[in-house]
Amino acid sequence: MKVAFSLGSALMVLAGFANAHTYLSKLALDGVQESEGQCIRPYPADRNYPVKDVTSTDITCGVGGVSKTASETCPVKAGSTITVEWHHDNDSASDDVIDITHLGPCMVYMAPLESNGSGDVWFKIFEDGYDAATSTWCVNKIRNNGGKLDVALPADIKSGDYLVRTEIIALHESDTDYAVNPARGSQFYVNCAQVSVTNGGSAEPQGYAIPGIYKSTTPGVIFNLYSSYSSYPIPGPAVYVSGPGNDIGESPNESTDASAEDSTSAPVENTDSSVEETNYSSVEENTDTPVEETNYSSVEESTDSSVEETNYSSAEESTDSSVEETNYSSVEESTDSSVEETNYSSAEENTDAPTENTDAPQGSATESPTEYISTDASEAPTSSAPVVTYTTTITAAPGKCH
Repeated sequence: MKVAFSLGSALMVLAGFANAHTYLSKLALDGVQESEGQCIRPYPADRNYPVKDVTSTDITCGVGGVSKTASETCPVKAGSTITVEWHHDNDSASDDVIDITHLGPCMVYMAPLESNGSGDVWFKIFEDGYDAATSTWCVNKIRNNGGKLDVALPADIKSGDYLVRTEIIALHESDTDYAVNPARGSQFYVNCAQVSVTNGGSAEPQGYAIPGIYKSTTPGVIFNLYSSYSSYPIPGPAVYVSGPGNDIGESPNESTDASAEDSTSAPVENTDSSVEETNYSSVEENTDTPVEETNYSSVEESTDSSVEETNYSSAEESTDSSVEETNYSSVEESTDSSVEETNYSSAEENTDAPTENTDAPQGSATESPTEYISTDASEAPTSSAPVVTYTTTITAAPGKCH
């Protein structure tokens, strides 16, 4: 603990005295090395100084970057690799690129040039933060590679002119919120180049506003480099990935125009068929169909059927059928049938069954008088079909019960 504290304290002291900033020095496009400053928007007087206020327009393309334009817009093919190159003071081989204390991530964004970087136009094409396996930051990598970083352009973006925004966040003072103490806070090294993309596709990636994607308290903007950590949350939106479904408003995991098949839908209007089904919720109008069913709550509009069913909640309008049922809550409109039933709560409109109520008054189900039969089994007529424990039988003319 003492060693870690001493090392952390030493780094903080070094960071306080360090004036080892950086800037985007040059680009290599399609393998062609451009000269320093070529295709890059003009630098301010202090070209290697950072931006710290994430709400300022300077965070877009650097100090004064949105009010200037590059002397030329350089051509590059969609899907090709560009090489961005940072330096501390100049592009000499001896330049240290950026101080070792200024550890942090690297990001690259693009936006249509005509927008001048204003509005929800920026999409991220590259990011690299902290590799816990090697304890290496992106800043370590570019320092070890002469300031160079290879970045692949999306292959499917539309052809046209774009801004390419490069960004390094130095975290040596990011343990403090800049809004609370402007003397400290994260340091953003931002520049914009101008390129003309050819051989592109049709994709228009979702855009985000800069300023807008960061707050001074956003994880990754505020970060204690001197504490114990095993990961780093790279701020900003996710990297755009080329491919179908990645246009505006869509994510890579979304699919459209898919054909959906609902396996839980109950069959409707099955006529003159033999049906063996399981786990339906309703059985209505079963006629003329021999049906053997188990654990259905409902089958609709099967006509003239002989139905042998178990554990139904409701069977409606079964006509001319012989019904052998167990544990029904309700049977409606069963006509001309021989019924053997056990434990029914209610049987409605059973006509021509082997009971004494065969001459029911005619009329609609809602208009006909109700005739009750005694529940006393000793008073029930003798029938070829045994009848056990009927609770109530309501006799009505044929018709649909609602």
